[in-house]
Amino acid sequence: MDPEDCLRTMIMKLLRALLLPLLVLCAIYPSSSTAHGERAQMPQLRMRTVHWIDVQASTTKLSINEIVKISGKFMPSKYWPHHVDSIEETAFLNIGVPGPSFVRLDSRVNGVPMIRSTSFRKGEVYDFEITLKARKVGRYHVHTVINVEGAGPMIGPGMWVEVTGDEAAFQNTAKTLLGETIDLETYGLGNVMFWSALWFAVGLAWFVYWLTKCPIVVPRFKRAAELGVEADQLITPMDRRIGGIFLVLTLSLIVGGYVYAQEKWPITTPLQTGKIDVPPLDQPPTPISIKLIEARYRIPGRSFRMEFDVINSGDRPVTIGEFAAGNLRFINAKVLDVKPKDEHDLVASDALRVEGAPVAPGSTQRVVIYADDAMWETERMTTMISSPDAVVAGVLSFFDDAGGRHLVEFGGPMIPDFGMVKG
Repeated sequence: MDPEDCLRTMIMKLLRALLLPLLVLCAIYPSSSTAHGERAQMPQLRMRTVHWIDVQASTTKLSINEIVKISGKFMPSKYWPHHVDSIEETAFLNIGVPGPSFVRLDSRVNGVPMIRSTSFRKGEVYDFEITLKARKVGRYHVHTVINVEGAGPMIGPGMWVEVTGDEAAFQNTAKTLLGETIDLETYGLGNVMFWSALWFAVGLAWFVYWLTKCPIVVPRFKRAAELGVEADQLITPMDRRIGGIFLVLTLSLIVGGYVYAQEKWPITTPLQTGKIDVPPLDQPPTPISIKLIEARYRIPGRSFRMEFDVINSGDRPVTIGEFAAGNLRFINAKVLDVKPKDEHDLVASDALRVEGAPVAPGSTQRVVIYADDAMWETERMTTMISSPDAVVAGVLSFFDDAGGRHLVEFGGPMIPDFGMVKG
C-alpha cells in the first residue's frame, strides 16, 4: 500500500471513530439547565457537614449586567463525619451555577473577602454574601457551595434565578494595579488563540508526518515485534532529521515565548496561594442546651420522630419553630409563617409538630418533635437507613416570646422504624 492510500484509509477510520460519539453528545446535550444533583449527595454528608441557614437571593428576576446577591448564614457541623476531610483544614466559599451564566464580583464571609482559601470552625456560625452579575440569558438553579479540600463540594440550598435582556450588551471590565482598564471578556484572547493555533499546528504536523508512514500504529507495533533487535530499521535517517527539526522548533518556541512575555509584561503578580483567617461571629451564649434522647425515622409514614431533653437557662419561655437538616426546612406553623419561594424550595410550611413545649425558663423539659413530609423521600434522604454510619444531625431554631431566636445543633444515632412493630 502506497503512502497516499495508507493516509486516506487512516483518515476514514478516524472519522468513523469520531462521528458516533459526536452524534451521541449532540443527542443527549441538555437544552436547558436543571438542578445540580444535590440529591445525589449522601444524606450523612448533607446532614452532618454544613448547615445552611436563611439563604436568600436579593432578586430572582434580573437583566443582563444587573446584580444579584446571595446571602445567609452557615454552620459547619460539630458532627462532621470522621471519614471526610475536615472543613477546619482548607475550604473555599463558592457558587454553583450552570456554566458561565454569572460573573462573581465579590464574596465575603463575616466581612472578609473570600479571594483565597480559608478554614471554618465546627459549631460556629458565619455570615456570607456573594455578589453576582448576570451574563447569560436563561433560567438557572443557583447554589451556594463550600469546596473542602479532599472532600469536594458541600452543596447548599438552590434557588431559581431568571435572567433576561441582550447578551451582546454585557460588560465585564476591571482596573489593573497599573491603572489600566481592561475588558475581561476579550483581554488576552488574541494571545490565547495564536499560541493555541501554533501549538496545534506543530502537533498536527508531527502527527501527519508519522501518519504518512506505513505500516502505522498496530501494524507498526507488530512489525517492530517481528524485527526484534533489528526494530530500529523502521526509523529512517529522514525520521531522525525530522525529529531533530521538531525538537529545535519546540525549544525555540518555548524560549522565544518566554523572552517575549518578559519584554511585553515585565511586571507580573504570581498566583496567590496563601490562606486567610475568618473569625466566627461574636454571638451571645445561647441559654438553650439540648440532649438527643432518641431519633427514629418511620419509613411507611415518611416521618422523623426526635425526642430531646431541653434545658432553658434563660428568663423567657421558648418553643421550637423550625427544624433544618440536609437543606430541608420543617416549619412549625404555630410559631413561624414561612412559605416556599417557588415549587423547588425545600420548605415544608406546616410539617413540624412539637409536643412538650413551650419550655419554661429555668426548667428542663422532655420535648418530642415530628417532621412529617414527603420531602424525606423525594429528596432521597431515606437512604440514610441503609448507611453503616447511621448518625444524623440538624439545627433546631428556638424562639422566645420576645421574638428572640436561638440556633442549637444536635446529633446522634438514628433508628429506622419499618412500621412492623408497634409501641
